[in-house]
Amino acid sequence: MTAPLNTPVFNCVVNVAARTADGLVVATVANLAGLVSQGVSEREALAAVVSQFKTTVARCYGAGTPIPWINPPVPPAAGETQRLIAVHL
Repeated sequence: MTAPLNTPVFNCVVNVAARTADGLVVATVANLAGLVSQGVSEREALAAVVSQFKTTVARCYGAGTPIPWINPPVPPAAGETQRLIAVHL
């Protein structure tokens, strides 16, 4: 039997805004700049922004370059909710 490989896990901190006037939910990564998505539901917005997060972190991790974390993460604005998501590469 082969030993399991170590799978890196990273924390994705996401601020989720209330619905926009056109009914969309906006999700913004709070600990990595420039990653924003929207969807018709929170689930859809989170799925899209977590995909962006995973792609960005995997690219840096694979290249051996530093991940440009925002530390501490951007706090949620009034009316936003913060979600913490474990992302496995």
